[in-house]
Amino acid sequence: MATKKESTKKEASQKQAQGSTTKTSTSALVGRDQLTRRIAQDANLSQKQAQAALEATIVTIREALQEGDEVRLVGFGSFKVRTSSARSGVNPRTGQKLEIPAKDRVRFSPGKELSEAVVKK
Repeated sequence: MATKKESTKKEASQKQAQGSTTKTSTSALVGRDQLTRRIAQDANLSQKQAQAALEATIVTIREALQEGDEVRLVGFGSFKVRTSSARSGVNPRTGQKLEIPAKDRVRFSPGKELSEAVVKK
């Protein structure tokens, strides 16, 4: 007799084999390779060209943020560096109070078009 965990795995693999089109709460991860493939296909570029374009974009955004600039991509969103203030916290293991120092953090704010595109209807 199959355990509950085994039967759930079996059902999932059967749905995947059937090409189930129903959406689940889990989403697929799109990494650099997948993103490069999609850029190459949509922009009619080779994968090497698409990879170079993606890499150049990431490097340019990183450099602009390091210089303290805000990067604003209309329709997509904006990246900016914000300083989080120092605060006190508690070590969960020991219960000991500790001071958490101020830190520069990158913040992304989605643009209106991006926000509207992902809203479930």
